[in-house]
Amino acid sequence: MPKESYKILIVDDDRSFLSMISSVLQSLQDDLSIETARSGKECLHKIKSFSPNLVFLDIGMDGMNGLVTLRFIKSMDRRARVFFLSGHSLKDITDAVGMVKPDGFFTKTHFIDLLKNKRSLEEILNEGSISP
Repeated sequence: MPKESYKILIVDDDRSFLSMISSVLQSLQDDLSIETARSGKECLHKIKSFSPNLVFLDIGMDGMNGLVTLRFIKSMDRRARVFFLSGHSLKDITDAVGMVKPDGFFTKTHFIDLLKNKRSLEEILNEGSISP
């Protein structure tokens, strides 16, 4: 079965984190198209213009945080898979998520470890997926 082609949007207010994650993701698979955004507002503009099928979204951003941004993303494009990236555990944020759930969750350190181990993107996404 051929690998799925991904259009990935990475959203985080930390410029160095965006750069590192982008370059490591790009090294996993040649056919990835990757864009970045540094805020929830910029993310929503990119959802319209870039139409990603996969979004890695920081939760703790100034202004429009990841929880609010997720609601907007899902109202704009229900097909986009959204995975939270956070410094907190899933247990810490479960109550705050509310009605609109992400497709998956990673702590930032675990996500970086998975990328550094050069696992396939599909394996990484399966590991971070949240069951409905």
